[in-house]
Amino acid sequence: MLQLNWPAWVARVNSTKGKWALERWLLMYLHEQQNVDRLALAIMEHLMAGGQNIQVRVQSIWVDGTPQAAFSPKGHLPHEERPQCELADLLVCVRLESSNGQLQRERAMLIQAKVASDYDQLPGGESTKKERLLFEDCDRQQSITLYPGVKRENPIGEYQLDTGSGKQVYGLHDCARFLLMAKERWENVDQAFAPLQVGWPFFSGKKQIYPPESFLDAVIGMVSGIAPKLGRDIDIGTATSDCAWTKMVNDLQGKYLPVTMNGYDRQPRVTTSTDSVKSPYLIFSTMYESQTVNFRTNDQWREWCLLSVPFLRHRSVFSRLKERFKFLFFRKSRWGMEEELEYLRTSGYESRAGLKLWNDHPNNPPPADSEMNDGNGPHIPILVVTIRGLETDRRSD
Repeated sequence: MLQLNWPAWVARVNSTKGKWALERWLLMYLHEQQNVDRLALAIMEHLMAGGQNIQVRVQSIWVDGTPQAAFSPKGHLPHEERPQCELADLLVCVRLESSNGQLQRERAMLIQAKVASDYDQLPGGESTKKERLLFEDCDRQQSITLYPGVKRENPIGEYQLDTGSGKQVYGLHDCARFLLMAKERWENVDQAFAPLQVGWPFFSGKKQIYPPESFLDAVIGMVSGIAPKLGRDIDIGTATSDCAWTKMVNDLQGKYLPVTMNGYDRQPRVTTSTDSVKSPYLIFSTMYESQTVNFRTNDQWREWCLLSVPFLRHRSVFSRLKERFKFLFFRKSRWGMEEELEYLRTSGYESRAGLKLWNDHPNNPPPADSEMNDGNGPHIPILVVTIRGLETDRRSD
């Protein structure tokens, strides 16, 4: 993912030095326009590599706040006060729609972010200890109470996330993950590990997480396949009122308006990914970063390639397209990211047709459901990924 590579990330980290709430400033990076656009493009690239004609839209809802959770951990006695900690830093929602825009399936995942020195090691500290207690050891047969702030006032709601299996279940493994954000380049590893890594503690009480995988791969893991490997399904239709997880997600989303925040460099409340990507950025992103695209698959890819590369109009084999682009544009191995982008901007390809990500005009995020909390909300930063036209015939869980 272009905007999440090391040079761009290091520049962001350096720009935040001396600022308070480092974790919040780094998290906001995911909500900025250029990165919302790149996330949409990267998901599009991945799905189109499988030969699917789809549309992708990513929307960010940013708030300067996170909800608090009071919960009962394993071994907690009824007369004891329940511990309390931050529920999560980010809620990622994936909506799968039919080609005509009807919601077919929805999944969500809670993300707890930590600034870290090692790509696969959770940091220590009292706050991390409490957050791990919630994620790994909360009693699912007891209610989790969410509050909008650190004071136990005006609760958002209570949620008993029992799986209904009849077995005692602890922790939120099915609906939550940790996100490690590099405070500098990872120690003792090469750049193959992106600056944002998602995973789960390998063993209870240990700092190591697994797999780990990049944030982009984690989001794609909520989308791909018949049985997505990350996130938990949100009930849609008439079943919504019976599912505590669905109610929690809906309450956290709350209601929102497209306002501009006063702090954080006036970050917009709602940011929507672009409708289309111009070809220089598409070429750069695909050739420089992505390893997933098969140029012999999708009609939209072939149409774009023919429009952009006249000398390939009468060729039926696209297997050498990647090598040809590399030869044309990236032959100067010492060029950095900005030099390569500037070359593409001035090469005459700027006027070529772009890749269409979304056919409708941008609109607000999905409207608040009637079951949603009537408070001010939203109570947590959110990324909503909408994929239209992906086959969703079968469900998991």
